[in-house]
Amino acid sequence: SWDGPVEPWPGDVGNAGDVHGAADGCDAIVHIVGIVEEDPPERTFERINIGGTRSIVAEAARAGVRRLLFISSLGAERGESDYHRSKVESERIAMQFMGTWTVLRTGAVVGPGDETVSVLLRMLRTLPAVPVIEDGDQPFQPVWHEDVAWAVAECLQRDDVGGRVLNIASDDVLTVNDVLDLFSNVTDRSPLRVPLPAVLAKLGTSIASGIGIETPVSAATVQMLLE
Repeated sequence: SWDGPVEPWPGDVGNAGDVHGAADGCDAIVHIVGIVEEDPPERTFERINIGGTRSIVAEAARAGVRRLLFISSLGAERGESDYHRSKVESERIAMQFMGTWTVLRTGAVVGPGDETVSVLLRMLRTLPAVPVIEDGDQPFQPVWHEDVAWAVAECLQRDDVGGRVLNIASDDVLTVNDVLDLFSNVTDRSPLRVPLPAVLAKLGTSIASGIGIETPVSAATVQMLLE
């Protein structure tokens, strides 16, 4: 269910026919839909991230929408993962929009139920030992979900962001170890931290997934964290 005056439009963004008509009467489109890992044959980067963006841009043009805001990922242009490559290709498609376009690359968005920081909290609360990739000191800049919402609203109202790629993140540069330290203070739990080489981390999650064992993070998430 939705709160407030929101009209849902059920459909599959990977199917251009499902998207047709969704932009009628709209002044702007904020394209957020995307997947971070694949589940073939329906959930693939090519079909959802790239094809979905192509469908949205075509629908925006058909409906005469004036402004398109595409949500991408911080560091996508440097990433080597299939996910980041799909986001870069999607950015190129968004930049072909004939109206006013803006690409907003966000850091890891954190909030209730997110797939990065919340996962670390769940692991720290429930596991006797917490695996960390390499030494756990890789820097990242998470950004609070409400701050992302503010940035989206700003982009839709300002005239100086058209045709631009914007990177947004918090002021704080953290590491996984920093986050675990904070959570240890809050929960009064300090499980053992076990360094895990990146190759083994990705291999381990892939094997576990293949035999039906649920893991806190996927191999794709490990790759994205490293990037």
